[in-house]
Amino acid sequence: MTLRFRELEHTRLHAGLGVRLIDDYTGQGPIGWRRILLDIDDGGALRELEPAVVRRTLTAGGVVWFPWLERHRDARGLPPRKYRVRIVAELYTPAYLFDAEGVEVLVAPYDDATPPAGTPPVVEIRLLPAANYPFGPEVAILRGAVEDAAGERVARALVRWLDPGLGAPLVTDEVLSDDDGEFSLPMRRTPRGVPIEVHAERPPPPDPGPQRTVSVQLPDALSTFLTIQFL
Repeated sequence: MTLRFRELEHTRLHAGLGVRLIDDYTGQGPIGWRRILLDIDDGGALRELEPAVVRRTLTAGGVVWFPWLERHRDARGLPPRKYRVRIVAELYTPAYLFDAEGVEVLVAPYDDATPPAGTPPVVEIRLLPAANYPFGPEVAILRGAVEDAAGERVARALVRWLDPGLGAPLVTDEVLSDDDGEFSLPMRRTPRGVPIEVHAERPPPPDPGPQRTVSVQLPDALSTFLTIQFL
């Protein structure tokens, strides 16, 4: 349920949890559709809250607030409760999927007489561009797949290109491989005609997972399908 402005005007609002989504490619708010899912610790097991019954509101700064989480008739003696934030997005893969199923956070209890202790948490979640992200036509895209030593595709592998150290430092890009182990890696500001290292890390466990670095050269590598195999 989304709170409308008139409801907020006449309600004493306690914000239990805020979520800010960041497009890792642009550093701005995300584009395309996305959904924020909340799981709650229910006796040691995480249970998804029905989106239709979770109230939320959007601030001018782009933070989605979930008010009234952990509101009790009497909150005395109650400990904070664990929640997990998960994201489903049209054009992104959440960065947390490399080593987690979501972002966990504690929300303090409160009642009508006592506000929540401390500052309500704001969870920032980086969204990495997926293969269907609308990169501009001027952006070079390196496409490929990640495999294990047996030749099986590896999902959720972290793939990035490394600054070759020529001139001013470069801001590199990174993505996660999809469920089929494939990736589309933007190569912004990548120099041409010199070796570029592309680095892949398999998600843990074990922690840390296996890593592999291969060398490519642009623009030649853009016309091939790169396979990175953990040995």
